[in-house]
Amino acid sequence: MAMIDILIVSRVLGLVDALGQYEGFQVTSVPSVERAAELLAGGMKPRAVYIEDTCGSIDEIWRVVTVAQQQRIAVLIGLQLAESARRADFHDSGLEVTNLRGAGDLAYWIAYQLGARLRAGERQVMITVAGAKGGIGKSLVVALLAEGMRRRGLRVLLVDGDLSNSGVVPTFRIPAACPSYLQIVGDALARGDDQIWNAQTIRRYIYRHQPSGIDFLLGSEETTDARDLQRTEWQSFMRAVRSLNEYDVVLLDTGPEIKKRPYSILAARDGAWVVLPTPPGRKERIGVGNMLRVMQTAIAACDLSERCMLLYMEPEHGAAVTVDQIAPLFARHFPQVRTLGRLPRAPRQVSAADEEGDRYISPLDLAPHSSFSRAVHQIVDRLCREVDLAPPQPMPRFSLLQRLQGDRKILNISSAMPSLGHEV
Repeated sequence: MAMIDILIVSRVLGLVDALGQYEGFQVTSVPSVERAAELLAGGMKPRAVYIEDTCGSIDEIWRVVTVAQQQRIAVLIGLQLAESARRADFHDSGLEVTNLRGAGDLAYWIAYQLGARLRAGERQVMITVAGAKGGIGKSLVVALLAEGMRRRGLRVLLVDGDLSNSGVVPTFRIPAACPSYLQIVGDALARGDDQIWNAQTIRRYIYRHQPSGIDFLLGSEETTDARDLQRTEWQSFMRAVRSLNEYDVVLLDTGPEIKKRPYSILAARDGAWVVLPTPPGRKERIGVGNMLRVMQTAIAACDLSERCMLLYMEPEHGAAVTVDQIAPLFARHFPQVRTLGRLPRAPRQVSAADEEGDRYISPLDLAPHSSFSRAVHQIVDRLCREVDLAPPQPMPRFSLLQRLQGDRKILNISSAMPSLGHEV
């Protein structure tokens, strides 16, 4: 990524350090608007200037704006003291203006304006599973990807971002009493702690799921504290998650409310990849198309659909429309979007795992050699190659006999009569 030289005139403590969390920034900080004007007049030509009215008068700021615009330098304005009329003047001149005061939030806003991405922890890759419509198989897909990557030796953290209808908690049989990241703010207030969005704090809320070996940050409304996070809180939370160095992969499960909780859009803007489960049905494919169009236009001058990957979901037998019919349509309308492959239907295999009472069991273990399980491993392998991950373990291999018998046998499990389960 190209370097972003930026001249900062600010009294916000920690702003320079907060900008260091983003890729490509080279920061020069000066104490006054007058000093900034001297540097620009002396030939300094950064890509951008951020100026606050706490460091000089409005007239001095306008002088810097004039010089910067003559040199085609982007100017960002922080107004913490000026009245609304002054704010309108800057807006009318085409300048980006904010009144944010916190170092983390302000750094995010500056990075957003200049197209800089958040630095991830060493080796960490973030992948979101998203959709603009519920009921498309998103929870199944995120669980299978997490399972498949963990079995390849990758260290996986799954963040539950579907706060309206979590599929992660019931899928993995996670007890309702487990900690939720929604409790972070309340717990911090009780402790009198105002520095909550950091890796050290986040680690306290990680749930380690022994049967699968996958770690979780849970956000289900079934937890004892069901409050939502404001958008700025969510962004701070995800910055802390991205700083965790102990994971190779962070999988983010998101809900369909892309306007209220645009988590996949924000993640893609910070360099994450987006997997879109894509059934061929009319409502489902329209939802995927809408999601891709949002990705194309959500960020000015930045087509986030380039970071999207379609995972086609085979329909029920006898469906009027097939994957073979809709795949060319997506390829024609969204040529920059990648394809991960197809996930075949395996209703008996998935249902048998889902009905296993309070004990978690993966569909991959019920029929390890089935066409469904083989497809999951192939999809995971393709995904790792697309996002430049190198799993320590090779992809499972299957003999000809295993492939021939794979769909004929599902291992016996101890399911009795269906029950309500602990989650209700």
